[in-house]
Amino acid sequence: MELLIDLNSDCPIYEQIYEFIKNEIKIGHILPDTKLPSTRSLAQSLKVSRTTIVNAYEQLLSEGYLKSRAGSGYIVNRLDILNIERKEYKREYKKEKSVNDENINVDFSPTKIDSKNFPYASWRSIARKVFSSEKEDVFSTGDNQGEYGLRTQIADYLHTARRVVCSPSNIIIGAGSEYLIMLLGLLLGSRNIAVENPGYIKAKEIFKSMAWNVIGIDMDIEGMDINMLDSKNADICYLMPANQYPTGVIMPINRRRELIAWCYRGEDRYIIEDDYDSEFRFVGKPIPAMQGIDSDKIIYIGTFSKSIAPAIRVAYMVLPEKLMEEYERRLDFLSCSVPRSDQDILEIFIKEGYFERHLNRMRTNYRIKRDVLIESIKNNLPRGEVFENNSGLHILLKVEGMSEEEILLCGNNAGVKLYPISGFFTGENTIKSTVLVGFASLGSEEIKSGIADLSAKINDFFNKTIKE
Repeated sequence: MELLIDLNSDCPIYEQIYEFIKNEIKIGHILPDTKLPSTRSLAQSLKVSRTTIVNAYEQLLSEGYLKSRAGSGYIVNRLDILNIERKEYKREYKKEKSVNDENINVDFSPTKIDSKNFPYASWRSIARKVFSSEKEDVFSTGDNQGEYGLRTQIADYLHTARRVVCSPSNIIIGAGSEYLIMLLGLLLGSRNIAVENPGYIKAKEIFKSMAWNVIGIDMDIEGMDINMLDSKNADICYLMPANQYPTGVIMPINRRRELIAWCYRGEDRYIIEDDYDSEFRFVGKPIPAMQGIDSDKIIYIGTFSKSIAPAIRVAYMVLPEKLMEEYERRLDFLSCSVPRSDQDILEIFIKEGYFERHLNRMRTNYRIKRDVLIESIKNNLPRGEVFENNSGLHILLKVEGMSEEEILLCGNNAGVKLYPISGFFTGENTIKSTVLVGFASLGSEEIKSGIADLSAKINDFFNKTIKE
């Protein structure tokens, strides 16, 4: 073998020898069943130590390029099985979404929060306390269901604030509600699930990805249409009764009882209650969770995404006792997907009253912004009609005489970003001339200027229409 060694190379000599022989075997210059020179003779030929040659040969042996027999030295292995036709696969990259956000001055996003008023100093102080603790278990995997201390705090909060019937033992903590929904897929198997129409698109996509049969059920003024639900072959129901997204409908007690009765009319039926955005009610007390009426038939899911921050990927699920028993039997091997340190920080944040104080401040903050938004629309958009139920972080804006597309276009021309309701429908959009307008991430002056600019473009639209 004409093997050249570069003594000035950063690559170790044994690795140069290994690479050379491997490539010679792969391209067929060294044929199968060829006996390689002995380690001693090759070492003498290359003027290197025998250990260097042994290391190179042993690496080739461990990867299967060589075989070794006692007394026979090293022999090239037959690699015919690797001579297969390979086709290069090129992934087709998604095109970047063409969103001209550089022209947007005011973004009325319904999903963003007011991050400027997050209690950063308190959070940092708690984090320092957690990481300065002498307990080393902050870096351990921890409890599979989530840390017991955090589950205890969540159970206390849910009982007091949401009237949820639960204990730490039937709470599961996960990194976001999407993860918990996928966990339900493992627990329940493939199902026929009824979802609100219009409704939360991401949940629908997750159910579809789990091969669940997704059935859209139309909404009326009280929530999911019970008559339409009865006519469908569903055995699971996914609802947002406290503040339906995106319509903001609050489900009254009679409709809630009707849906629970639906559960008992079929075998193994359950309701998944997503308590999204339930903390922010601006008149009266927050609407109690539906789960408090019947804890045997309702799977409750909540998250801290809106009440604290979306980046804090902590959600929780309360399972009925029967399903919790099934979970412990079949899925208890799954580790909690939220880091132990994050759970410890959040536990202290709730336990020492920071969470309640933050929530109260944000309710006041968001109420002021909501009032400014509604007042601005009344003063600037006489054709505009606001739909809201004194809760949530967005309103619905209807402009009679305009289509959804025309409202959005006027917004874009004004440097104002609004959000279509049509994307939340399964099938045809039945709520015409309506868009979503969020307010949480904006200041009062931004809200006023955004609505004023939007109003000017909408007035131009109607003036142009009249002239034509």
